[in-house]
Amino acid sequence: MNDDTAWVLVAVTVCIAIYGLPSIIALHRRHPNRWVILAVNALFGGTLVGWVVALVWALHAVHRPDMPDASQGGESGLNLFVNDTRRVALVAAPHRDSGGHERPALSPADAVRELERLGDLRTAGHIDDTEHRMLKAMIFRKM
Repeated sequence: MNDDTAWVLVAVTVCIAIYGLPSIIALHRRHPNRWVILAVNALFGGTLVGWVVALVWALHAVHRPDMPDASQGGESGLNLFVNDTRRVALVAAPHRDSGGHERPALSPADAVRELERLGDLRTAGHIDDTEHRMLKAMIFRKM
């Protein structure tokens, strides 16, 4: 192998590394959108604009919620709205009869069903302990 061939191999290796730099950075940082960045880099990286977009996106800091169970963009990286996490609170609606009038009290069987449903929601992690206590107190008040 002569010197010219070695220099060509070095130049091609450097060009490939520069071309793939946004993907390398995104994968190394475990960016939530790393697979989308890889696709943008592979498909549009040949244009300067596509390469810059992929690089800026890979370097962009993504806010990760403090809650360990919160979504962080998903393993597929298809969730582009990583910072759009919302906490949903459960509010108990008043019990109404078929005419739309509020029922005065829950029967014991209905109360047991509601308490079991609340327990299932808390066990599944859909409501926290504070919401569970609040909703349980509302059920007891309606008995």
